[in-house]
Amino acid sequence: MRLLVLLATALLGCTACTLPISQPALDLVDRDITFAALRQDPDRYIGTYLLLGGAIVAVRNTGTGSELEVVQFATDRSGRISATDNSGGRFLVQVATFSEPAVYQGRLVTLVGKVAGQVQARLDEIDYLYPLLTAHELHLWKPEESPDASRVRFGFGFGVGTVFH
Repeated sequence: MRLLVLLATALLGCTACTLPISQPALDLVDRDITFAALRQDPDRYIGTYLLLGGAIVAVRNTGTGSELEVVQFATDRSGRISATDNSGGRFLVQVATFSEPAVYQGRLVTLVGKVAGQVQARLDEIDYLYPLLTAHELHLWKPEESPDASRVRFGFGFGVGTVFH
């Protein structure tokens, strides 16, 4: 019985530690490049893999997949979004599959993407230079996984939880 409880506790602990992005995808990332540097000169980093996160504000589906417009938010080293109160700007992500706007728009996302250049487009009444990435791996966060969501949970029974920052 003691072994069963220990095993169950270990399994529950492991599920709390899962990464939003796989380790092989994280291994591709050049961690020396900041989002500010990317925004300044996207063409300089073409072919480079970056770890980015943010909120999806627009979804455009095309004949070859989807384009997500994302407001960038800071992430930690594993890809968890750490704050949603400050942004370095916007970027575009090309996804090879259809993305349902009703599901994706307004959600948080973390991704490893390959820099593909830049796109100049209208953002309201200004011309805006968007860094363009192609998605290598993408994690769409559930609403309850938001960094702004309360970490306090009420309930009855036995539970094990871990929060990492």
